[in-house]
Amino acid sequence: MVRIRQLATLLLGAALSAACGAYAQDAPPHRRFLQTPEVLARYPDLPIRLPTPAFRSPEPRLTTDAELAAFAQALAATAHASASVTLLSLGMTPGGRDVPALLFTRQRVATPRDLAALGRPVVLMIGQQHGNEPAGAEAALAIAALLADGQLSPLLDKLSVMIVPRANPDGAAADTRENADGADINRDHGLMSQPEVRMIHRLVLDAPPALVIDAHEFTVGRRWVEKLGGLQAVDLMLLSSTHPMTPPATRKLADEIFQPAMERAIGTHRLSSFVYHTTSSRAGDRTISTGGNAAGIARNAFGLMGAVSFLLETRGVGIGLDSYQRRVATHVIAITALLQAAASHADALTKSMAAARSPEGSAGDIVVAHAAERTAILLPLIDPQSGADTIAAIDMLDTRVVSSVERRPRPAGYIVTTERMAAIRPQLAFFGTRFCAFQRPIDTMVERFDILKRITTDPRAINPERSLNVALRTERAIIPAGSVFIPMDQPAGLRLALALEPDTPGSLVARSADADKGRLGVTRLPIPALTPEVAAAMTCEVQAAAVSSP
Repeated sequence: MVRIRQLATLLLGAALSAACGAYAQDAPPHRRFLQTPEVLARYPDLPIRLPTPAFRSPEPRLTTDAELAAFAQALAATAHASASVTLLSLGMTPGGRDVPALLFTRQRVATPRDLAALGRPVVLMIGQQHGNEPAGAEAALAIAALLADGQLSPLLDKLSVMIVPRANPDGAAADTRENADGADINRDHGLMSQPEVRMIHRLVLDAPPALVIDAHEFTVGRRWVEKLGGLQAVDLMLLSSTHPMTPPATRKLADEIFQPAMERAIGTHRLSSFVYHTTSSRAGDRTISTGGNAAGIARNAFGLMGAVSFLLETRGVGIGLDSYQRRVATHVIAITALLQAAASHADALTKSMAAARSPEGSAGDIVVAHAAERTAILLPLIDPQSGADTIAAIDMLDTRVVSSVERRPRPAGYIVTTERMAAIRPQLAFFGTRFCAFQRPIDTMVERFDILKRITTDPRAINPERSLNVALRTERAIIPAGSVFIPMDQPAGLRLALALEPDTPGSLVARSADADKGRLGVTRLPIPALTPEVAAAMTCEVQAAAVSSP
């Protein structure tokens, strides 16, 4: 259970963090790309009040951890007839910084489990997974204030909301994308190797979200100027889950209800939007790609669990505090639209999520490898000197449109040796996994993986490739007592399949296995082999995940 801490603990943690070194938030971020007055004139402040620490002074600044903690505590301490606010601590980062979370409901609740018991769709908002993208955290605080003070609290008749304002406080303090261990935590939602990611997933184990909002910022200049001769023009980039195994009903809601609602709100405020895209840091590589399909990216990880899940990115990385009010306000406008859409379609959200998490939700083939479609597009940019509109004709890898390169029928589940289970059980527990143990040896048909090739991959790639090539062979085998069976017919079935198939991108098995020696420690149990006799040989339980490092 996520532990609750009082104000003194939160403020003490923030004070100790500040004492360990100067905060990057206390001064404009370094490595600033200087925009001309003509460019800046295109991005004035919006007529929206932002009641957060960064905007209490005439000139905007960045909110420190101490200010964030005090702001959250003040919300939780103030009684409102329209909303109940609960402040939690998710844990401490390696840098000694606290990660707070806020729960918003109509009724007072103490834990995420209590919140889930209310029966309303749960919304999760995550801010600042990347430490050098502060607008998401500030927008999270603004949304929290609007939920608490009555302006958005009517939505709590239909929804419950959880907000993690600053998921990467160590990165924020250092003004770096990565956390204190040098890891990009938004690539880790499959492997669960980083403490900040485990904190988030321990929170959602008790209150699975039906809508997830992940707030970021994108790079404005530098490599875009070097490669395409222009600056990024749009105010907001957005993208929902693009993994090819995202449940169709979830994708349909995102495409037909939630994204149009956001785009209408953005258009009403005369802001611009475009699909999220990025490019490599390699000079001369002009290809751009929409956000990756990897299961370890937050929007995909939650999409595979049946949540409508959106990445929102505003125009901010590398430009310091230029147009900061507009960046934060743009997030607030888009997030408000998503919350309003969720309240208006609460029943549809609930039904879609229940279907995705049902035994039938993990049915169908497993997409082992896929390819994105390459499309010629006109990319909106602006001239870095004059601020005039310009465009670039360019090829884009569109990860929203993919074709299967390899797929295989799903099994009844996976049989894992006791040795391999010791390495991966802690991570799998964060999926809310049901584990079954064989109480006696059993003779049955299994599907074994034969390693054909080990592949060197770039783990930083937006669309990582698989690190193993394997082949399946069917044989009769005796499963030893003590082996663990992980069935597919459970809420996290899709994510478990992607973690346990050794040749999917980001496979947990491939990462933990001694693949060079051919010891994967995982076999598949075909659906016909799960006979009553085999089922009777095992007992099952769900193991609660711990926040501590595996």
